[in-house]
Amino acid sequence: MNTNISNIVTCGDHICATLECNGRRLASVDGMQFTSIDAVKRALLNLAGHYAGMAVMTVRNCTRGWRDVTALATMRRPAVSRVPRVGAQYLIPWAS
Repeated sequence: MNTNISNIVTCGDHICATLECNGRRLASVDGMQFTSIDAVKRALLNLAGHYAGMAVMTVRNCTRGWRDVTALATMRRPAVSRVPRVGAQYLIPWAS
């Protein structure tokens, strides 16, 4: 088995990718604007919103003919408001 195969993504490759958690599809993308697997991962996580747990990311490069399945464990916190409320203390996300 050849373990030196790298899954290369270049701009113009047709990419189909999904992110699933607990059997439910959280996000999917289909396009040719991605320049790396990290760009695909960022796009899926941005579309998925807030979730916590183990998710499965499947990336298919239709142009080059490969598929990559990766497990992603994440604990995403809800976004903290950047505008403090009047009469309230500032929230420090890393201190909570």
